[in-house]
Amino acid sequence: MPLITSIISYMEISKWQPSEEEREVMEVVWMQVKCACEKLKEETNAQDEHVRKMLQEMADRYYS
Repeated sequence: MPLITSIISYMEISKWQPSEEEREVMEVVWMQVKCACEKLKEETNAQDEHVRKMLQEMADRYYS
């Protein structure tokens, strides 16, 4: 499941309704993360599953 889908699913479960400004911030952050992941894949032999695992580990570490 893509990260943005996970975020949206969480928002739906918790009933949090982000403001327009919060949505814009999340979109900017998501684009930065996406670009960083693409650069990582270009510069290393990381595949989608490696990037997915790395992002999940980061989310688990900081938001669990």
